[in-house]
Amino acid sequence: MTIIHVVEPFATGINTFIRELVTGMPNDQHIIIHGERDDNRKLKSIIDEYGSNVKFVRWEHAQREIRIFKDLKSYFSLKKLLKQYSFDILHLHSSKAGTIGSFWSFINGKSNVVYTPNAVSFLRTDVSKIKIKLFKIIEKCIYRSGVNIVSCSPSEYDAYKDISVNTGVIRNGITIDASVKKNLPREKRQLSVVINGKITTQKNPEVINRIAKHFVGDSSIEFNWIGDGELKNVLKANNINILGWRTKEEVFEHLQSADLYLSASLWEGLPLSGIEAMSFKLPLILSDCSGNVDLVEDGTNGYTFHSEKQAIKYIEELKNNPQKIKRMSDNSQKMYENYNNYICAKNYRELYKKLTKIKAK
Repeated sequence: MTIIHVVEPFATGINTFIRELVTGMPNDQHIIIHGERDDNRKLKSIIDEYGSNVKFVRWEHAQREIRIFKDLKSYFSLKKLLKQYSFDILHLHSSKAGTIGSFWSFINGKSNVVYTPNAVSFLRTDVSKIKIKLFKIIEKCIYRSGVNIVSCSPSEYDAYKDISVNTGVIRNGITIDASVKKNLPREKRQLSVVINGKITTQKNPEVINRIAKHFVGDSSIEFNWIGDGELKNVLKANNINILGWRTKEEVFEHLQSADLYLSASLWEGLPLSGIEAMSFKLPLILSDCSGNVDLVEDGTNGYTFHSEKQAIKYIEELKNNPQKIKRMSDNSQKMYENYNNYICAKNYRELYKKLTKIKAK
């Protein structure tokens, strides 16, 4: 089977999601038509993480925001690329690829098209109410175009349902080779709180900074942010280390040595960074936004919070209670099995096969 993946922001979580699908389907051929943003990881470092069954093709003019002239150029660029390759499935990733790709699908009468938004655009909180209404209209148009929309979490499914759009649900998954995990001692050192992702409005760095600032002067705790981004200047607390973009192996090393995983996101689909943290036995302290809430059973493998004051309370509680950290760590690892990529990739391949049969008819 040949699958074409179309993605505009080829980095961070969406790169992880596509890489996991490719890893879970090693006998299939994958063509990744991608945009590229200057403020993300360098493309070469991303490509190096993929196998030989993947071909990379640059998608000219692809960009995030709605700009009619540029979007028309990106549509014709994508149209030209799709003519060059034979494929069984077209998989659209993120809202921009979903919008442009579904228009191509509608014009060409295709039924073998899948769209996974991974944090659908109308959940954003950094744009005006008018834009949110526009995003909802766009998603309804994508649905009516006949594209198969797949939500990555129950909360994303519910958000679609609220606007009368029916989707499937396939939970995101991560598979991490047990050989990369080591039993490092966690005693007699600082409590390490790790954050992982691009430093943007979505990840709410202002709140992370205020949480960390509360602990300035406490030498028993440190905060490490894996990633980079345009809002890194917001992270001014002197107990936050900005680690920059790291390879997959380096990210795993930092998760291995951490004690708690923290996210203050304003919206999510189903955060792969949180699933990675669970696989490394980290208790989760997550804001109670869409996506995040699907990963946490409060008091079992972590906590959800609705204010920085509440987040600080939970961090202090765990910092002073290593036995509770241990219990939550074990629970995180057990719950991670629900988000194993073997399940995710298997479900997507079954969907691909179903759509290929429909296409053949």
